[in-house]
Amino acid sequence: MKEMKKIILLQVPEPVGEALREHFHAGAFEVVSGMDILAAGDADIVIAGEPVQVPGRPVLALSFGQKHRLGRLMRQIGRMIAEPVLYMDDISIGAWLFRPREKILSRTGDEDIPLTDREVDILAFLVRHAVAPVSREVLLKSVWRYGEGVDTHTLETHIYRLRQKIEISAEAPRILVTEAGGYRLHLAERAL
Repeated sequence: MKEMKKIILLQVPEPVGEALREHFHAGAFEVVSGMDILAAGDADIVIAGEPVQVPGRPVLALSFGQKHRLGRLMRQIGRMIAEPVLYMDDISIGAWLFRPREKILSRTGDEDIPLTDREVDILAFLVRHAVAPVSREVLLKSVWRYGEGVDTHTLETHIYRLRQKIEISAEAPRILVTEAGGYRLHLAERAL
């Protein structure tokens, strides 16, 4: 069964919201109108009537003072859902600034650290799901598109390499931690 993608509409005029709900009704999408930015926490994409920032989520800000072509809008939404890291704002992870579009971690006074595509995908996924640990199986399915029951150590290898980049000590992680149930990013943790 295909996983539902969630689209949150913030400050979107009702006729536009109705058109979007009607278009996406037949697909694997759930379109929800939100009253505030807190409703966008579990969205795959946010469509807003004014510029907003939702950490870890691509945001399509639309100006409703101008006309929009529905087909063009649908293609843009499709691209944003398919490659969310290309449309995400920079995110603070501990003392680092994760810049997904540039594929780097940066910190004042330090040299930028390049990230691989897979490391960017892992961090972006963990940022979007930072409220609870993400299981190994969910990461393998969501980031690598592996099926159930795959036996591989590739995730653990990537997590270890990420910890070497963002932690003071990869052996005693404080930012990218293993908890009961999986891996989790502590976004507010400050590495000294």
